[in-house]
Amino acid sequence: MIYKFNTNFVPAPTVPNIFKVRGKKWISFGDDNLYPQYVTELYNKSAINRTAITSKALNVVGEGLECKVEEYNYVLNRANKYESWNEVFDKASLDYETYGGFALQIIWTKDAEKIHSFYHVPFGDVRAGEIDRAEDRSKFYYYSSDWKNYKKHKPIAYHTFDPDMAEEFPNQILYFYDYAPGSKYYPLPSYSGSCSDIEIDIQVSTLHLSNLENGLNPSLWINFKNGVPDPDMQQQLYQEMASAFSGVENVGKFFATFSDSAETSPDVTPIESANDDYYVNLETRITSRILTGHRITSPLLLGLYHEGGGGLGSNKDEIIVAHQHFTRTVIQPDQQVMLKAFNRIMHYYGYNTELKIQPLNLFPDQVIGETDAIQ
Repeated sequence: MIYKFNTNFVPAPTVPNIFKVRGKKWISFGDDNLYPQYVTELYNKSAINRTAITSKALNVVGEGLECKVEEYNYVLNRANKYESWNEVFDKASLDYETYGGFALQIIWTKDAEKIHSFYHVPFGDVRAGEIDRAEDRSKFYYYSSDWKNYKKHKPIAYHTFDPDMAEEFPNQILYFYDYAPGSKYYPLPSYSGSCSDIEIDIQVSTLHLSNLENGLNPSLWINFKNGVPDPDMQQQLYQEMASAFSGVENVGKFFATFSDSAETSPDVTPIESANDDYYVNLETRITSRILTGHRITSPLLLGLYHEGGGGLGSNKDEIIVAHQHFTRTVIQPDQQVMLKAFNRIMHYYGYNTELKIQPLNLFPDQVIGETDAIQ
């Protein structure tokens, strides 16, 4: 039986079209304006992709934000009524590693002189307005809690982060993402080149689940030799066999037959799967390509086994070297980018200090090469 992949949830191609829709104030992010929701599905449905993203975010956050001037560390205890700076930074880091950007709601004081508080805004819930040619930027961003049903959940306009406009627009959005060629309105995830491989990972998992649940890949051929029953009896026998022995919950059961002689006993022929090696090789390939898309050079960084390796303990030196390379080439650049945005917030909070991040130490009992804070 040929299994048909279901790609209904996947826009094609994986690089979204970005365009203005007549009558709408925002720029469409994808053909259906739901590209961030597609990226969210890749995060939720692929185990290897989710593990890679959360691992990167964990390393970016490290041991948390600190002020370079220690006496100002108390400021970090409150970003808003409910959260600290580090709690908001955690969410922004996960968005940045997932989508390639993050969004913050900035609330100014009544006199418009300082920032009063700020909140994390789910990146997928924000759309950019058209670029103002005089300022060469989007002056407004639009928030909706559900872009699939935006007519019901009407988008709310917020002015882009601009201290000069704080008096007129005290409630603003800081929409932050890296520059990339062609990215006038929206970012792409850093791993966008491996999105197709992530889709394959999701679909292969779905294929195996469907085969296990529905028995679409038969493992036995049973041929009864005691005559051909009428169609109703054939259907009844088939249903009883399927009910008793198909599905993952029936694995390990046995069945018994009774015959008058060897000539009338049923033939039970095992059917070997022709695709076992194919899917093993495919899984190895897509895992490698997904990790490459995330710039993760060693599966050990995610706690994953790799060919020729042993347990985590026996690969400690390899993990340390891989982590140092990962930190230098991926994590520190991401931290420096995010600190630029959060240092702007600290500046407009009115405190003469900048932030730093204490790096994550995988082995607290051992000093690993780079223990200096990222500044």
